[in-house]
Amino acid sequence: MYLTKSDFNVARECPTKLYYKKLRYPSLLNENPFMEFLADGGYMVEKMAKLLFPDGREMECSGANPEEAFSAAKRILEEAENVVLFEPTILAGRLSARIDILEKRGNVVRLIEVKSTSVDTAADGPNPFRGSQGRIKADKRSYLEDVTFQVMVFQRAFPDWQISPVLCVVDKARLATENSTTDKFHLEKQGGSRMASDVVYTGIPEALGSEHVLALVDVATEVGQLLPEITTAADELASSVDSEAPVRIAPLLRKGCKDCEYRVARSEQRNGFRECWGPLAEVEPHVLDFYRLGNLRPPAGADPVTFLVNQGKAGLLDIPESWLSGSYAPRQKIQLEHTDPPQEYLNAQIREVLRSHQYPLHFIDFEASRAALPYHEGMHPYQQAAFQWSCHTIAEPGGEVIHTEWINVEQAFSNFQFARSLRDVIGTSGTVYVWSSFEQTALRDIREHLDAMGEDDPDLAQWLRDLGDRDNPRVVDMEKLTKDYHFHPRMGGRTSIKVVLPAVWENNSALWEHPLFAKYFRQDKNGKPIDPYKTLEAFSDSDSGEDFDLVQEGTAAVRAYQDLVFGRGAENDDARNALKQQLLQYCELDTAAMVMIWMHWTGSAQGGC
Repeated sequence: MYLTKSDFNVARECPTKLYYKKLRYPSLLNENPFMEFLADGGYMVEKMAKLLFPDGREMECSGANPEEAFSAAKRILEEAENVVLFEPTILAGRLSARIDILEKRGNVVRLIEVKSTSVDTAADGPNPFRGSQGRIKADKRSYLEDVTFQVMVFQRAFPDWQISPVLCVVDKARLATENSTTDKFHLEKQGGSRMASDVVYTGIPEALGSEHVLALVDVATEVGQLLPEITTAADELASSVDSEAPVRIAPLLRKGCKDCEYRVARSEQRNGFRECWGPLAEVEPHVLDFYRLGNLRPPAGADPVTFLVNQGKAGLLDIPESWLSGSYAPRQKIQLEHTDPPQEYLNAQIREVLRSHQYPLHFIDFEASRAALPYHEGMHPYQQAAFQWSCHTIAEPGGEVIHTEWINVEQAFSNFQFARSLRDVIGTSGTVYVWSSFEQTALRDIREHLDAMGEDDPDLAQWLRDLGDRDNPRVVDMEKLTKDYHFHPRMGGRTSIKVVLPAVWENNSALWEHPLFAKYFRQDKNGKPIDPYKTLEAFSDSDSGEDFDLVQEGTAAVRAYQDLVFGRGAENDDARNALKQQLLQYCELDTAAMVMIWMHWTGSAQGGC
């Protein structure tokens, strides 16, 4: 058993996870749409990087026999004076590294690690991985540790060779050409796996030499700085897998456990979270479900979770009120006071706030994507592409709720058409409800695109500037209203619309019979209303009978859009229609959810104000 670089990365977060990873415990990262989206982008970026080395040789990846894979790579490296290898396996003791690109010239080796993270070579200064004080940036450190681990393994395997470590990342300063856009990189899933892909490139490989959107950054100084620490950590971790069965390193129970991928459903027989926490895993409501847990102030600056665990406690209600402080304290206090006995909190002042909002009321939601490889020529990597909006409008008090929507289905830059179509609906008067700051951020991005792409439309520019203004009183963030005025124990410590809606829906039967929302009403076998997001319809390609992934959250929407415009939807009308309908019903529910919550707050679902 070997300690791989992915093992090392996981163990750097929590050494106990190494045991669960090696024994393949159930994980929340399996079938995770966001992780799949990141993986898709990573595969495309890696393919682009490899195309910059047309003479590169792809090595056979044999996970079942790493010794054989290393032997093949070693033989080529020792025999060839000059060679480029893709994903060679390198072994040293119990350490294993599979290197993305290894370029050998004599006894000098350039070790290139490819990441889909980004830098901006025009704005980040001479070293994009260090801040203004010269320190390694915290959000880039894990990537540098990854390269350092590989350098250490390679040095041990080939101590007489000189190594030049390089991080190959996406460069937001570069503009895409016709040969470096997403549509030129086609993912082909391997063996039914959602997380393993071949990428077929359909552009002109020779053109990528000057048209790619990557930066190859020398990180020798950073690797040299990190090498002693990484060497010590890797050797310690390798000792825990230096046998047929890994050794489980004792966990440190802390606030970081809140986001552990091994905190899976209780029904799972192998449950890493339960093995770490023992009986304290079963406590309900759990301390890890507290709002803004990291902002608690326990004695002597201790980790709040560790402090409670050391006292044999893990309940949310075990949190002393004296630990609450700062701007989040009022919300935290509401959660403590309304969790036991469980009861909804709805501050009466919210109706007064809502009555002050000018009609018409527009409830809007956007779907947009920031892809590593741009969708269209002239776009920068990770530049936002807005492709869909939904709006529910109430023109006057007691008025009918009207739904409008727009979606792009063409392989064309859509941001300006997106903005103009939205402006035609919501205009310059009335109240615009959003959920979080995302919509205003997207509008500001589109405003910047007008200038960057030379789009001469002063009226649109002014409208985007006004609506995107963080201080515009016309725009009301319903998530902020939730934090200030509404709590339900079912929401726990979260305020996402995906948790607020089920709490409202379950406890307001008047919504079930509303003409606009009755289509979402379903009951489980116990007669309990089902979360409306769980009732969304799955569509199939009528020709092939193939089911498309159900769109129930934002990342799945982005992946469906990419499939609609650049994948199966571009090749088949039935697939195109099915994907379009999935996107439309999802985005419509997002704004319908906002209306439902608004009705719950105002009492209008029951015929109130």
